[in-house]
Amino acid sequence: MVTNMICELCGKDVPRLHRVVIEGVILNVCDDCAKFGRELKKNEVPKDVKYLPPEVVRERLERRQKRRYKDIDEEEVLVEDYAEKIRKARVELGMTQDALAKKILEKKTVISKIERGEMRPDDKLIKKLEKTLHITLKEKVSGVYRKDSKKSQSLTLGDLISGAL
Repeated sequence: MVTNMICELCGKDVPRLHRVVIEGVILNVCDDCAKFGRELKKNEVPKDVKYLPPEVVRERLERRQKRRYKDIDEEEVLVEDYAEKIRKARVELGMTQDALAKKILEKKTVISKIERGEMRPDDKLIKKLEKTLHITLKEKVSGVYRKDSKKSQSLTLGDLISGAL
């Protein structure tokens, strides 16, 4: 079974790599990227050259992978029908807008605007409303993650430069 390798410069998945020095750094690169540096002989270890051991590269790839998928984490957002939900719960409890406003230490106009959907309550107000009206106004949703299938999952020189360390 042939396993492909990843070019550390461009991120391409290739069948073989060349060990080259580019800008003072030893990299394992594809045929196309090899032209940007000087290819090293089999056991050559040049002086004044930085080399990242495979463990360091693997660790950085793992950290990068975790960052890529952090957008998938769930987050809580205000439900779309919050205005109707608040009004309905208030009415079911037999409260007026004024009574609800006094109970949660807000103005009646704030309650009125929220129930009309003209104002979105902040987190602090959402908690007050949830507790007082015995409802849930937030729901968990997964973030949208779009994986660009053309981009490589491996660490490239561009990632190193842009702070993927």
